[in-house]
Amino acid sequence: MAPHPQYGSISNEGENEEPQASVELLPVSHTHGRHEDGATNQGGQGPGSKVIWTRHHCISYTIAAVVCLFSAHYWHDRAESFDGPHGGKAGTTDDSNGDAGVAVHSTGRVPMPPPLSKLDPFSELGFRSTTRTGLASPSAVWGDFLNSHGDASDAENLDGGGGEMGRISKDHQSGFTALPTNEWYMNLVSHRAAADPSSDGEVAHVYTIPYVLSMSPPTNVPAFPIDDDGNKKKTETMAGIELFLPVLKTSSTNMQMVFDKNNGVSLGTMVSQTETTSEPLTGYQVDSNEEISQLGVSLAWNNVNMKTHVVRGMPYGTVRFGKQDGKTVLPSIVSGNRPVSILVDSDVVKPNSTDSNSYDKNQMFCGSFTNKPIEQDPKHAAPISSDGKAHSYNVQREVVFHLAQSDFTWVAFFSKPVRVKCHSDAYPLVSVPGEIQGVQFRLDVVEVDEDVNSSENDDDNELVVRMALFNECTTGKSIIKEHCDHLASLGYETISSKDKSEAYLKVLRKGADLYPKSPLVGTKFPENDGRDGDERVTNVVFDWDVTSIYSKNEEVSSDIAVSVAASSLRAATKAVSKVTSSKPKPKPHPEDFIMFALPHHLETFADNTPEVNKESIDSALCLHTFHGRTCLVHGSKWNLPVSHGEPQSFLADRPPVAAAIPQLADALKKDIKFYLSGSILRGAADTYFSAKILAKVGRIIEIHDELQRLHSDEVLNEYSDADDSVVGESVASAIEVSLPSQEEAESLLDDLQKAVEIWLKPGGKENGGAEAEFLYDSSWGGFVNCGCDYVFEEGNAGNGTCENEFPDCPALEDVNVDFGNGWYNDHHFHYGYHIFAAAVVAKHRPEWGREYFEHVLLYIRDIANPSSEDGFFPMYRQKDWFLGNSWAAGLMSMELSPHGREQESSSEAIAAFEGIALYGSAMMNAFADHDEMRATATLVRDLGEFLTAMEVDAANRFWHIWNSKDVGDDSNTDSSGNESSTKRHLHVSNYPAAYPKPVVGMMYETMASFQTWFAPEDVVSYGIQLIPLTAVAERRDDPEWVEILYPIYADACEAANKANDGFCDDNGWSIVQAGLLAEIGRIDDALEMTAQVPDEVFLSDGACGNSRTNTIWFVSTRKTH
Repeated sequence: MAPHPQYGSISNEGENEEPQASVELLPVSHTHGRHEDGATNQGGQGPGSKVIWTRHHCISYTIAAVVCLFSAHYWHDRAESFDGPHGGKAGTTDDSNGDAGVAVHSTGRVPMPPPLSKLDPFSELGFRSTTRTGLASPSAVWGDFLNSHGDASDAENLDGGGGEMGRISKDHQSGFTALPTNEWYMNLVSHRAAADPSSDGEVAHVYTIPYVLSMSPPTNVPAFPIDDDGNKKKTETMAGIELFLPVLKTSSTNMQMVFDKNNGVSLGTMVSQTETTSEPLTGYQVDSNEEISQLGVSLAWNNVNMKTHVVRGMPYGTVRFGKQDGKTVLPSIVSGNRPVSILVDSDVVKPNSTDSNSYDKNQMFCGSFTNKPIEQDPKHAAPISSDGKAHSYNVQREVVFHLAQSDFTWVAFFSKPVRVKCHSDAYPLVSVPGEIQGVQFRLDVVEVDEDVNSSENDDDNELVVRMALFNECTTGKSIIKEHCDHLASLGYETISSKDKSEAYLKVLRKGADLYPKSPLVGTKFPENDGRDGDERVTNVVFDWDVTSIYSKNEEVSSDIAVSVAASSLRAATKAVSKVTSSKPKPKPHPEDFIMFALPHHLETFADNTPEVNKESIDSALCLHTFHGRTCLVHGSKWNLPVSHGEPQSFLADRPPVAAAIPQLADALKKDIKFYLSGSILRGAADTYFSAKILAKVGRIIEIHDELQRLHSDEVLNEYSDADDSVVGESVASAIEVSLPSQEEAESLLDDLQKAVEIWLKPGGKENGGAEAEFLYDSSWGGFVNCGCDYVFEEGNAGNGTCENEFPDCPALEDVNVDFGNGWYNDHHFHYGYHIFAAAVVAKHRPEWGREYFEHVLLYIRDIANPSSEDGFFPMYRQKDWFLGNSWAAGLMSMELSPHGREQESSSEAIAAFEGIALYGSAMMNAFADHDEMRATATLVRDLGEFLTAMEVDAANRFWHIWNSKDVGDDSNTDSSGNESSTKRHLHVSNYPAAYPKPVVGMMYETMASFQTWFAPEDVVSYGIQLIPLTAVAERRDDPEWVEILYPIYADACEAANKANDGFCDDNGWSIVQAGLLAEIGRIDDALEMTAQVPDEVFLSDGACGNSRTNTIWFVSTRKTH
């Protein structure tokens, strides 16, 4: 077996030559097991399969992801025609508001902080630039955003670029838009969707909450009219959207939102091939007339004048039908279900015949698919006319239709009066139908009243159709029984209950006139820098861009306060058993605008909005989604304040307990000699494991600094949860121990500075930078690594080199290299460790911090750019604002995963933002005498603290699973039963009891699984939510949760050891167990457990970013119970 490179080791005293670690480490060319679902990883093994070498393994990760790699190459070949440069317009902020707390977005709609930087990574910071091709490039769905971008081939080529390496120049940036790579809607903008959305329904759909929305309606829609013999002349292709209401199915290890393809309802229009149509026939593009939003995406079809706005929390699907060839594009609604009944808000237009059939005033009847009378089974009769022909009906505003197999009732609203016809399949009386296939119901608009609400503006003449689910359990006879079965177990009445359904329909009617078009997220950071001790709060603002269906240019108030949509509606119309006529309002009422809100939104509203309280939530109109009780609220602009909590620090809330300090000092004397390998110091490594090593060294340096100050009795009011007596005991103990010399600490800091700095030097090794250099991606707007084809030095595995040089970049070509860094996977995991290490160096060497400030900011701008004025990077790359958590999965996920975005380690996401906060704090001190730069550093600090708080909250909602012992009791007590000093919500799990695990290992948008990409052992799914062991863990790990988790974790570790030859101990997961044991207050037992860990284990997968010193520090600084 070939030797493996090593990252570092503990040197022995007196040795001058390079030491050899007992465990060898592979820093480069790791396979990346992140492809979703059906795609397998690591030698053909799927997620959770028995693979020992892992993403979190510092020893080896060499088994190829065979199927996943095959998929990547397959789609790469298919997508070659979609490569190319792109462009657009960058958003800017109002420079007149220079304060970080009061600046605004260029639209003026939401607050926006100033940019962290406006420096061009290429022309001003010197990093080489790359233009992406194939699957790694933006797809054709980005449309005009690509066309209006500068063509990189026209830009200055770099040495060896061969026309494929370009740049975005400073004067070019005004026409450049950085594009999102990890947003929740990325499946709709994939290369697969661009190739043919009509055939990509398996992947090209997203979870808007509560709907799953697809851009692939049926392509085999029965065409009408039918000839005299009842033969279908042809089928037609539909362009539009398709809505599904998924339901949660749960097992002991998996929760997944599921839906039946036939139960969806499509809204769009029929398209056909002509001489002027482009391929694909149902293709669409991102609408360049609208803002790129983190809450939604606006799409416009290529071959028909039709647009939609896909927005998180939308109660309706919305499609805008414009004019084409002087006439309004005519909508159609189709479904794979037969209708049971159809109600319209107008009289039927009676057929000109002697037909004696008596139609109900509000009931609509369809033609049969044969256009002839049909004898139906009376138990399953569809509303088909007695003559079997389709007759037209006038509709003033709405149509309500109940579908048979799904038992769903839907309502469609029209912005203008229309005439409609419908056709329905039937359940024959004689023969028993086979398996449900294809379209069974089609409703067509055949004429639009062009005179109503008309104006000279052509856009005002468009027809807007909005469609919403009215009831998911109309009769209790759904083919997916969970739609009805789960309602009784929720503990609250949903919109489908008898008591709520009437009120829900009223709200839908009132809200149908207003839709969210181009929503924006804004952030207003605190104006104080924290020196006065005041609580720091960042206000998150959702501006839904409320737009009238009657005129998209009609201004609608954006200052409507949030309130809960409930059964006691103000000015509600009288409920009736049938749909009643209601003519369009000449001017919508802004307070009628509605959106769905998740439980954490409702909690925030209840804490901060007088109109929202427990009583109003109890009477709210809600349904159950993957994320819990989801309720309708009014309000065109949401304000969601996020408290930063206590200032973050390298220190814990209390010093190391006095009794542990001798053990801590002994470990420190060994760890201070940690040797960073040559490959690390030259940047000849991957960006993940190497960064974990750098953060590990940074922790050792910080612990030495803390102990040195305790030893010198220099600690002054630095611990937030320790009185003078506790600190005094630790000081007394520290005075008695021998610590490493300052020279030893400075030597390790020298090495850390070199290792951090090498990645920040642009231009590769020929310019003194990393062999695996960082680049600016001018296609997407991102900071990516070239990658390293590692060549071992014989006899010295830690001193190899990268045999490739730019522009030969393996990480940009292969998603399996460097865990997909070049494809925007795991950026916050990787860069968080780099930022943490840079924070340590900057804290101790502020002059270095000032010199490399802009370079370190590139990491932060890439993963957490807070301002649209920095057009070189997308805003908040990783963040899902509606849910509150981050997503790790990048470009390849949107090509392969039907479950959308994914994230495994919530704790590494938290640690990334902790690193940003600590770096900001260090740079505030470094820029103490420079007000402008200190203000930027303060924004960095606030940004990190704010994102940490959001990520911790999301982890406790979606990854950490438990119910408070006090649920049902309004008092606020801690886990020991003591009165809590701070207000907190009693924790209630959003997940079904059928999922018994206390954690989620892998979280997707529509699925949560107890598994990981890299190992099947249960202990790994637990442990991946608990690394690294840093100060932020105290706010990350709720005391109630860790008390529940510890015995389960201990059993899982023991089981893994027995089943797999010491797996838990040998791979470092027992170190995490020691930390968890300390978190429940058993510090002495945890110290004893730590002492039993062999030295070599600290180079294993669960601990390569850890050290014995850090483990003892973590254990000894936990709170005793």
